[in-house]
Amino acid sequence: MKTNIYKILIMTGLFAFCFILIFNGNKLSAKTNIEDLQQLASSVKKADGTIIEWSLYARESVQVLNVDQYILQYPEMEWTVGEDSLIGTLNTGTYSETIQIMNNQHNNTPFISYELSGTDWDEDTGLQASETASHRMKTLFNGEPTLFSCIKGEFNHKIDEFTEQSLNTFMQSLQAKEIESITEHNFRSISAYSSLFTQTLALTEQQMNIQLGLRNSDLDNGTTFVIGTPILTIEY
Repeated sequence: MKTNIYKILIMTGLFAFCFILIFNGNKLSAKTNIEDLQQLASSVKKADGTIIEWSLYARESVQVLNVDQYILQYPEMEWTVGEDSLIGTLNTGTYSETIQIMNNQHNNTPFISYELSGTDWDEDTGLQASETASHRMKTLFNGEPTLFSCIKGEFNHKIDEFTEQSLNTFMQSLQAKEIESITEHNFRSISAYSSLFTQTLALTEQQMNIQLGLRNSDLDNGTTFVIGTPILTIEY
């Protein structure tokens, strides 16, 4: 039962990502999206949470692809050429970068995606991530790509205790208003809206731009969480 609910949350996020993602206003800059990630991290720290994984994901459709261009433009990356894809990776030790160029199977339109991810997060990491992402965005994308921020981590208290004592404060630090939620034994998922984050998607007749998943940790001594804006992109 627990596994099925996790799958439902993942599939809901992927469905929204692939089919019903509707943004209001202009798409955001890389700097703004790093600020989204920093806002999420700040709220997690205020709630005494531990960050174990973070990611920034960007994606843009393109009309023409020149595979050799990317290999020559980013020689520092290790490239893997597939039949319908090109993937470049770089691991600095502090964070990892991945560039993917491939066709969208639904409409046969090529797209470029970029992911910046890491495990530890502090002020220095945030500054490095901001500089790296800004540089890549300027050289990799022609316009303003669709952007996502996501963090995975742990809170010390078990889910029932965290929900009763800390969840409201955590949501308030994000200025988030709950739109809908699913609650099961040792599991909770929340979709919410916050004015702190500009990108939104339509959920029934309301807008949302935060997804939060909570469950008891594997050792049953704390709460594992994943939070993302506007949706989750880290598997949960």
